[in-house]
Amino acid sequence: MALMTPRSARIIADGLTWARVASAVPLTILAFNNLVGWFSAVYVAAAFTDAFDGMFARNGTSVRYGGELDGLADVFFAIMTLLWIFLLIPGFYQHYWFPYLPAFAIIQGFLFYARINEPGLTLPHLEFGRFSVFLFNTLLPVLIVAGDVRWFVYLVFTCSIAAKLQLVRHVAGRQQIVDVH
Repeated sequence: MALMTPRSARIIADGLTWARVASAVPLTILAFNNLVGWFSAVYVAAAFTDAFDGMFARNGTSVRYGGELDGLADVFFAIMTLLWIFLLIPGFYQHYWFPYLPAFAIIQGFLFYARINEPGLTLPHLEFGRFSVFLFNTLLPVLIVAGDVRWFVYLVFTCSIAAKLQLVRHVAGRQQIVDVH
């Protein structure tokens, strides 16, 4: 039995990432129709693709856009998760929208601007960021199963913003180094 080649590992990693992105369509349809059981099953499967694509990507060939694809898929899935929370959890935004959603929008806007302004910029997958993505992916299932657990929501949003700020620090530090040289 042949071991997996780096090329095949990269193909699997990218396929899992694209599967997570594509899952947004059926998940949105399920959430819009309030089919919570089916939604939960598909959401958990889609969230697991994030863990597994990383495993395969670390064993795969280095591709310039592979990490970028995964990072953009993470952002897309997080934005869609906020939409699905809006569709499935009545009253959630009245309790939690401020200051978290404006902070998310400003920070993510800066990161998008930095990528556009510097086309070669890639954002690393920092350990705390990986943890916050995992935590964020658990938010909606916890809300569905356990209801409004305020301390958990605050923890998830605070960790997510802190992880985004860590990326901002990375980008700002990198720009200072570029300016010096």
